[in-house]
Amino acid sequence: LHVRSRRQRQMCIRDRHAIGAVVAAVLQHDVPCILVDDGSSPACARVLDELVASASEKIMLVRHPENRGKGAAVLSGFSYAHAAGYTHALQIDADGQHRVEDIPQFLQTAAQHEDAVIAGYPIYDETVPAIRLYARYLTHVWVWINTLSLEIRDSMCGFRVYPLAPVMQLIARQKVGLRMDFDLSLIHISEPTRLRRI
Repeated sequence: LHVRSRRQRQMCIRDRHAIGAVVAAVLQHDVPCILVDDGSSPACARVLDELVASASEKIMLVRHPENRGKGAAVLSGFSYAHAAGYTHALQIDADGQHRVEDIPQFLQTAAQHEDAVIAGYPIYDETVPAIRLYARYLTHVWVWINTLSLEIRDSMCGFRVYPLAPVMQLIARQKVGLRMDFDLSLIHISEPTRLRRI
């Protein structure tokens, strides 16, 4: 889980309150949880410290003293998980926007396709702002053109399972985005190497 530093106080408060529920829901699926604090506020940092103290055998904390960006935070989590001997990493945002109850489906699919990135995709209802829907679609078109593939259903969703060994090899050879461009850039650079995506 990635806890972002927020410039707007309201956003920080929302994440601070959401993360406890997200972590509790993740732990219900009997998976360890690596939290990455990407230079959060002191209030958010205290919440993370309390979460780790409440279940230190299941929750690990990686802390950046200052904000480095989403991509850097996810890479820190990957490095920690890989060094600890994990084969895969489930990425989910800390703000509660992803359906934690879908974790078993992600894990089952990852077990069936051990060398593939399992990428989620959003399901919107009629309340989605049109500008968000169209802007996201334009990004998908850009990815489809640049990869010459329609295989990538959603290039921006941060709810994914990554096979750590091939991903760590890939990012050792190629530059990947360190900010909000991380999800998009990792999917894009993986195309020539044929890191499978599902």
